[in-house]
Amino acid sequence: MSQTVVSARNVGKTYQVFSQPWDRLRELVTGRTCHLDVHALADISFELAAGESLGIVGENGAGKSTLLSILSGVTSPSGGEFSVQGKVASLLELGMGFHPELSGHQNIFLNAAMMGLSETETQEKVPEIISFSELGEFIDRPVKTYSTGMTMRLGFAVAVQVEPDVLIIDEALSVGDGYFQKKCMDRIREFVDSGRTLLFCSHAMYYVSHLCPRAIWLRGGRAEAFGPVDEVVHAYENYLAAKADTEAEVDEIELGPAKITSIRFVDREPEGGGARFAPAERWQLEVAWRVDSPAHQTHLGVSINTINHVQVCSFSTHQDGEPSFTGSLDYRARLEIPRLPLNKGEFSLYVYILDESGLHIYDQEYLPAAFSVASPSYRFGLMQIAHTWARSSEHGGRDQEPRPEPTKISR
Repeated sequence: MSQTVVSARNVGKTYQVFSQPWDRLRELVTGRTCHLDVHALADISFELAAGESLGIVGENGAGKSTLLSILSGVTSPSGGEFSVQGKVASLLELGMGFHPELSGHQNIFLNAAMMGLSETETQEKVPEIISFSELGEFIDRPVKTYSTGMTMRLGFAVAVQVEPDVLIIDEALSVGDGYFQKKCMDRIREFVDSGRTLLFCSHAMYYVSHLCPRAIWLRGGRAEAFGPVDEVVHAYENYLAAKADTEAEVDEIELGPAKITSIRFVDREPEGGGARFAPAERWQLEVAWRVDSPAHQTHLGVSINTINHVQVCSFSTHQDGEPSFTGSLDYRARLEIPRLPLNKGEFSLYVYILDESGLHIYDQEYLPAAFSVASPSYRFGLMQIAHTWARSSEHGGRDQEPRPEPTKISR
């Protein structure tokens, strides 16, 4: 079995918060409690073997940075035990470990020394660090003159070029530009493939899922879930979607004189909470609603979102040039997509009843995890886009361009 490199056993961290600066002295002199205990972390346990990677996810304030600070040796736990074997490099808060008055070049030696490298070893690494950071002439300027992105570049370059056994990365990479973020992710991928250990914290579930086979979800300082990354990320994203829905309900107001009475998929029974489709299948959604007067004019709107609230596409009768629904009390309309262009994933639905202008919402319904799409083979990307390839041949022929089928709304 592989050697355990990182372990945590019932690790906890409690901070003492004093309402006034002199309360600390008062407590010391009188022996009376003048502080409030704030539990940032409680009962965290896991083990990582050499070559394993662990993703850490959770909302702001969940305890992610506190856990990584403990494992990095920046702070000590209030309870429990932890151990980290081998050379550790961490990228936590921007500028941590850098002296603002020293140049970037001088800070390389300072950071390398703190990681246990000799001056000779550091001298060998300096050209690679400077090259990777791409700071150019700024490497000889004080770090206090650096932008946040430049500070991150230097910090990451030092962290990866010293070849640690364990690399700990917090959300600091989010401040870099797209080009350098990709460069960092490529290097982290190389680090993981080389058989070393990574602890990676990010709000980007894409990165967590691709870099780490396992993940831990922290919520309120405790481990809400720990296990295979796809299961943990799925549970976390569903939690965020449900929370967003709850918050929307708290802010809900009386919307207007129309009410949605039913929403259903045509010829499709829900399975495990949502309907299931395959790519390019016929997709039909039927919506019924009631108004309190035949004089009211209404329109129907539908939005398809991913479960983490990224809008994929939307449809509305007023934008498609359909006349408003009027002259009755009850209405029913069907939105049809002849060939569903989605490749894979779980999707939520927003359904709206709008006024005659399509601006005011009379009623709305949110269906989390309303349907899913699964392909029999792995497909890249979220959607299939209607397209053609045009190429020349020896005979000057050209492929026939297929016509995309339109979206239809039937009444």
